[in-house]
Amino acid sequence: MKKLGFAIVAILIILAGSYYFYYTYANAELTADNTTASVSADDFVLHVRVENEEDGFRVYRSLQYVGEGEVNVVHQTPLISVSFRHKNHDYTGSTVSKLLGEDSNYHPQGPKHFESPKMGEYTLYCKAKFSVGGKERKIMHQEELTFN
Repeated sequence: MKKLGFAIVAILIILAGSYYFYYTYANAELTADNTTASVSADDFVLHVRVENEEDGFRVYRSLQYVGEGEVNVVHQTPLISVSFRHKNHDYTGSTVSKLLGEDSNYHPQGPKHFESPKMGEYTLYCKAKFSVGGKERKIMHQEELTFN
């Protein structure tokens, strides 16, 4: 009878330890509630905003034209590719053309959602790839995100 009681207590301790370990290290939260970055290149500005969510985080991104007059921006989907932990960008969609006026803010995609990783520091990679007047342009940004 004592052996059965000892076995039950040992199992409960193991389960409690596993529960603590899982919730401490498996689903960490982003330390900063919101992170915002703006990267300028010629007449364009890449805007990136990272926000906490209950089960992870989301990334908003847009391209702003700050030049004079109008320009025709041609790009594949997505306009701004976002990858987390791995520096890989995938432009697989069809070609899109958008006319931008002075101080236009263009955001053809909705926010991109990511699940929370384990505790630690990770890199978020952002890359806008588009053409204006037949000339290809790229704007890149890396953001270090800390999860606790």
